[in-house]
Amino acid sequence: MAETATDGWARAGSVGIHYLDSPGTAPDSAVLVLPGFGEAADEYRWLLSALAPRRALAMSARGRGRSDAPPTGYAWEDHIGDVEAVVAAAALEHPVLVAFSRGSSYALGYALRHPGGVAGLVIGDYQARHVGLPATFVEHQLTTSIRGVPVSERMPDHAVVGVQQESVEVPLWERLGELACPVLLVRGTRRSALVDDSVEARYREALPEIEVATVPDAGHDLWGRDPSAYLAAVVPFLSSIGSLA
Repeated sequence: MAETATDGWARAGSVGIHYLDSPGTAPDSAVLVLPGFGEAADEYRWLLSALAPRRALAMSARGRGRSDAPPTGYAWEDHIGDVEAVVAAAALEHPVLVAFSRGSSYALGYALRHPGGVAGLVIGDYQARHVGLPATFVEHQLTTSIRGVPVSERMPDHAVVGVQQESVEVPLWERLGELACPVLLVRGTRRSALVDDSVEARYREALPEIEVATVPDAGHDLWGRDPSAYLAAVVPFLSSIGSLA
């Protein structure tokens, strides 16, 4: 149960990265959850519980949740470094990365940097790219909410600014073939979803063996409306992946 999840801390250079670690008894590879922009590990306690008895962890990237929010250091490579720090601190061997939204680009970056080091990858409603963000991103985010909680309360202003200013477009479509693990793409059906039929087709063209699961009546927020529908899309994939350690 996620109620028994313990707080863990990793160091990515001088930056403290917080994660939750829910112990498991199953021999399968552990799951590491990478939340989306503005989300924190604590919001995924429900998912850690649902995955029991598998060991499951959720991390907060820098500038989110209880992780440190340095004045600078919000590039794509810095966020990949956060994942590396948690994997090392938690002594994970061949984790399954379950990512959502912008967290998917960090998960892709980690999987591409560590071929053979990932047992599986779940991409949550995101394209195969690290998106270079326009200047308008900052004002939009600081005046919007995620599941009823303003982003301005979720992240300090300078972290939002840092994510935008240090963002650089990194296309990853041509590198999908380098992935050495099973991959699941999860998408919704509502208009707010970032992955539509054309994006799904591009994934299938670049990675023919990719699996695709659809969450009915979900938009970009894949689990906010119905967590059980999200689980129905993801759990079969996770169950098919045993231990590679």
